[in-house]
Amino acid sequence: MKKLLLLFIVSASLIACTNQKQEGETVSNGFTTRKGEQVTIGSQESVDIFLKIDKAWKERDYDAIKSLVSKDAEFVNEKGEVFVGPQAFADYIEKDYQESLAKKQEWEWTINYAFAVKPTNSKRGEYVNARFTGTSGVFEEWYQIADGKLVSWTQAKRALTAK
Repeated sequence: MKKLLLLFIVSASLIACTNQKQEGETVSNGFTTRKGEQVTIGSQESVDIFLKIDKAWKERDYDAIKSLVSKDAEFVNEKGEVFVGPQAFADYIEKDYQESLAKKQEWEWTINYAFAVKPTNSKRGEYVNARFTGTSGVFEEWYQIADGKLVSWTQAKRALTAK
């Protein structure tokens, strides 16, 4: 019994020591061009906001979209078009939907992944990177989330590859 107790105490001590990080140390997995700024894993809260945006987008729920978008949010789509604000974002989504109907394309997509990252010395919020596959291509998108709202969005697109 004494050996079991000793083994338990030693094991617990080792686990406690290995799980502690040095005081002041920032665990990062990247960097930015800003001096001293690193990139860390972001929060599930930002991913959850992204998921709310995606759901509202699919449902064309423009009231929900507008409630999730900052009043001065900036957007750049895959064609390089730039627009600002919640109404402009809602208008873009509706235009995209109408173009899909005209082309007789399904207005459907699959989220392949989404994850959040956060710059360490920034008040700019977190960034969610997401990949989507749809009938018209594969989209790579970055959603900048700050204070629970979308503040910027950028999109890139590539053609579907033959299987």
